[in-house]
Amino acid sequence: LQHYKSITFIEEIMFLIRVLLCCATLSTLHIVQSEGSCKKLPIESGLMSSVFKNLDAELALDGDMETFCHSELESEPFILLMFENSRVGDVKIKNVQEDCCWDQLNGAEVSVLNDDMDAILCGLVKVEKTDKCVTVNCKGAVGTYVKVEIPGEKFLHIREIEVFKKCPADEMKEEEKKEDGGDDRCSNGLSFCDGVCKHIHMCGKNYG
Repeated sequence: LQHYKSITFIEEIMFLIRVLLCCATLSTLHIVQSEGSCKKLPIESGLMSSVFKNLDAELALDGDMETFCHSELESEPFILLMFENSRVGDVKIKNVQEDCCWDQLNGAEVSVLNDDMDAILCGLVKVEKTDKCVTVNCKGAVGTYVKVEIPGEKFLHIREIEVFKKCPADEMKEEEKKEDGGDDRCSNGLSFCDGVCKHIHMCGKNYG
């Protein structure tokens, strides 16, 4: 009986050790996954081209989905956000969904600007009435400002806007793509050259 108790005690100890090792492994995995996540950039200030009834840029930065910023009806209304110089990833825009206004944001241009106000266009906003949030990726464009501007004569109103740093995981994928000779226009690691997609070592060779 004493021998049986000793074996049972040892088995319990071994079980506890396995549990602790498992928890430590899960904790490590969690940390590794977190390192690849994007961080939201703290916005230092916001500016609008015009303000309708005190509905200024701060209302698109307050985290409250019940409020929104609102410009006057004007040509090319915009909102400009300032932050510490960074490589910009996603710009997330939470749109108003009222029948009157949800489509005003369609075609808006999202750009990253540097201190000299030179702009890099990230992309255009495409929104459906059911879209609570739309995302435009700036692919690591470096700058101090993000600008959302609507061409034509319109109102600009946004419930919330968030700017994120470029994900380290995305940067690693880009480096891998460069090493593989990949190109956005081609798949399977091919490179675009001589007007077609080829393996990188075939570029510059004419077999015609």
